[in-house]
Amino acid sequence: MPNDYVWGIFVADGSIGFPNFFPIGIYTTRELAIKEVEALPREHNYQILRMPLNNNFAYYHKMNGKLVGMDSIHHEHFHFKDES
Repeated sequence: MPNDYVWGIFVADGSIGFPNFFPIGIYTTRELAIKEVEALPREHNYQILRMPLNNNFAYYHKMNGKLVGMDSIHHEHFHFKDES
């Protein structure tokens, strides 16, 4: 694989706590991921994430040790559901 990362498409649901999204596709380039997002149904919000391969990017709360997010991940939001 020419890159050391992949682009994931996730459905996002802001009404629930972390994790509040789930994966629906993985692509080798941002352009392929964006093209797919633009073709998806607009009743959901989506995110694309640039995820490194062979690297743990979990973020744990420093006080209680609980998994609370992701660290050092580039992501973009597509708020189709929120469009009026």
